Amino acid sequence: IKDIIDDLNGLAFENSEHYSESAKIFFQNRYSEIVKLLPEIKKEDVGLEIGLAGGVLAFVLRRQFNLNKLYTLEHPVVFRQYNRKFLNKLKNDHIILEPVNLEENKLPWPDNFFNFIFLCDVVEHLIPSDIPNLIKEIKRVLKKNGYLVIVTPNIASLIKRINLFFGKNPIEFDLRLHEEATYGHIREYTMSELLYIVENENFIIKRKKYFMIDANRNIFTRIEDICSKIYQPFANSLALVVQK
Repeated sequence: IKDIIDDLNGLAFENSEHYSESAKIFFQNRYSEIVKLLPEIKKEDVGLEIGLAGGVLAFVLRRQFNLNKLYTLEHPVVFRQYNRKFLNKLKNDHIILEPVNLEENKLPWPDNFFNFIFLCDVVEHLIPSDIPNLIKEIKRVLKKNGYLVIVTPNIASLIKRINLFFGKNPIEFDLRLHEEATYGHIREYTMSELLYIVENENFIIKRKKYFMIDANRNIFTRIEDICSKIYQPFANSLALVVQK
């Protein structure tokens, strides 16, 4: 994972800023947890990563599981901003990128196409009313017994509970339109809310997990990490693995 982060550092866009050392640690922590979530994947399995961004997770998944190919998508506005060198790197690594606006409520693949789908660090950027339809679409394009992995920040983490206690909004207040395509965190979720969303589509719950990332960032995250070992819902991230 570290090698992939270094390889992609500052590559995706013409004016990409290079990752800081703290950002590298954040990505390494997060993606090392994410790749451990799925059951065994075979190289011939067909997967989708929703939300390419800088590409780290897509390359990690493709190489970690030695996949023959991996599909991914990104907002059309962001898609047009990727530089040629990055797009060629995707192609050479057998990563197939499609421009898709998730607000348009349709994924451009046929029914029962994918063995697994990753929806990581995405739902918090979406308008909540769009999420149920996205989950319906994901179910449509998943094969029977296929897996969906959802990873998102935990709105009920210890630090966010403390912020709310002192009258502060527990999530980042960011109304900017990033890359003229997506917003910052519009809404974050609890585990019970994510369970409600996927259970409405009759997904089978295979795994629920709270976990910490970037625990050594400062004294507050270190305290949060210690407390989450006593009471897991204090952790700053959560994940669900569900099956169609």
